[in-house]
Amino acid sequence: MKSNFDPANFVRRIGDDLVRAFENAREATTPELVGDAIEQPIRDRLEQILPRGIGVGAGCVIDTKGGTSRQIDVVLYERGLCPVFCVNNSPETTYYPIEGVLAVGEIKSTIGKRELADAFEKIRSVKELYRAYTTMENGAYVGRRYGDHGSVSAHAFDRDNTNKGDVFGFVLAEKSRMAVTLPDPSKTHKSAPKTTLLEHYVDNVARLNDDVLCPDLVVFLDGTLLTAQTIKGSEPYTPTRSRSVLPHVILPWRADSPFGELIREIWKRHQAGLTAQIPLEYYLDFKAKMEPKLTWAAIANVPRPEQLRLKPGGPFNVETPTDHLRNELTPLIRKKM
Repeated sequence: MKSNFDPANFVRRIGDDLVRAFENAREATTPELVGDAIEQPIRDRLEQILPRGIGVGAGCVIDTKGGTSRQIDVVLYERGLCPVFCVNNSPETTYYPIEGVLAVGEIKSTIGKRELADAFEKIRSVKELYRAYTTMENGAYVGRRYGDHGSVSAHAFDRDNTNKGDVFGFVLAEKSRMAVTLPDPSKTHKSAPKTTLLEHYVDNVARLNDDVLCPDLVVFLDGTLLTAQTIKGSEPYTPTRSRSVLPHVILPWRADSPFGELIREIWKRHQAGLTAQIPLEYYLDFKAKMEPKLTWAAIANVPRPEQLRLKPGGPFNVETPTDHLRNELTPLIRKKM
């Protein structure tokens, strides 16, 4: 028995458990069932280890302009703040307003050219949605810390030059189906791969032609991670909306605890990122198709003789002993036929 608990080792063992869960999932008999068997353990583990304020689900992300993303394997949202619109209690038909979404992820058993392109496209479908931030007079956007209520914790920021207010996008797989990089040139031989996953990654970045829409992190449970770095490679590359794609490095590196690295990146975004107040007046915008034809309504606490003197549509004053309740009313009374 150990004398001290090691959280890092605990998360590392969760990653090892997920590798076994991926292997077990392959016992399913159809690709769809294999996918379901792989995705659910990931969602369970994320919910177990992330702060309680982060909800873990699956489905589609929506915005106030009617945009809808493709179906996403993992949606991390603000539990208790973000409304969840679920049709018939089905994850496939569940919708989350983008203002309350922290991160989205795509889960793959293995990744090749086709799977990588699919993950890029699904994450793009979320990142291109409109997030309804409040805009200040100077043009700055106002966001709040994830999970915070009210305006006390509001922060102004420039969305053109920071990704603080963006949804974090990640891809998680057990391993790559092809070589991630070319071998050491000094050791290159006839069996060297013709193409690599890194080359397909760069092709997808060029295809989208917008850094903001690309995944922020690709994690393989076998220990390889892919992430964008500055040319110097000393700090993370920050996508900006004010410029097109800038020269940067897609850096593959080895991690002792790849799942732990994913948890840490999500946690960092949770602590340093910003989200927006959820404008329910847009999502729940009920407009009558035609003007209601009411013919009568009851008036309470008004003497009967005074009710009889009222004319339809005519304003009148109701005497009340409480001054702050004194109000001018326009009643609807029964119309004469």
